[in-house]
Amino acid sequence: MKLVILRGGMLPAGRRAASRDPAPTGRHGVAALSDDAEGWALINVAPNVAEQLQTDPALRCHSGLMDADTRSIILTDAQIDHVTGLLSLRDGAPIDLYATPAVFEVLSQQMPVLQVLQRYCGVHWHVIPVAGETLSASFRVEALPTLEFTALSTESQAAPCALEPGTPTSTGLSVAIAVRDVMSDQRLFVSQGAQVLGGTELDWLRRADCVMLDDHTHWLDEEAQPSVPAWRAQRKVMLRGQRPEELHRASTDGFEVAYDGMVIDL
Repeated sequence: MKLVILRGGMLPAGRRAASRDPAPTGRHGVAALSDDAEGWALINVAPNVAEQLQTDPALRCHSGLMDADTRSIILTDAQIDHVTGLLSLRDGAPIDLYATPAVFEVLSQQMPVLQVLQRYCGVHWHVIPVAGETLSASFRVEALPTLEFTALSTESQAAPCALEPGTPTSTGLSVAIAVRDVMSDQRLFVSQGAQVLGGTELDWLRRADCVMLDDHTHWLDEEAQPSVPAWRAQRKVMLRGQRPEELHRASTDGFEVAYDGMVIDL
């Protein structure tokens, strides 16, 4: 299993000094995930990622990432910073989109991104069946046949801006993603979008070899959270974090702050 961070958090210090960008490349990092470094899927898609996939020469060393015949995208929620990048892919290949019924409803009704895409590149819908009383579900991504995915329903402190304030949230409007490589048994846990993680998510997190969290992640029961250094994960990555206090907390807990082009091999 291989991950490449796209527009994720901050550039390394040396590259920041040499970069023409006046600021970090983005606060809403996108993880590109591969099982064999040929097929790829994006976990969420920030607005500036499409341009990077088309033009960034640094990505050419990752075979298939820039020139995929189809785009596979897994959405953890319908937050605007995670979905508006879909529109930037409208002139490319058809999109294989994996999301829960609640997320598809937002993107079809309140924020009709999918109708626009259907008129351009086309969208192949793949429903992740987390809804109602079903709080978790396994699914597969066609482009990544050796990876097993599990979506876990979570609460989020950042609701989609397309919803009116106070609108009741549905099961599956926010999910954490757990991934297992059936060949190597390596495991990944990803939580984005200010999610609130409970005991079930914590059980999956404890078994992960790599953990990728948002710096606004919260715990349903703070006292139940184990000491971060005691987690099994050998790689702990913070997908956002730009304020000094965030960076200090991350380094103290053994987290690496994600940066554009960061590569993780599991």
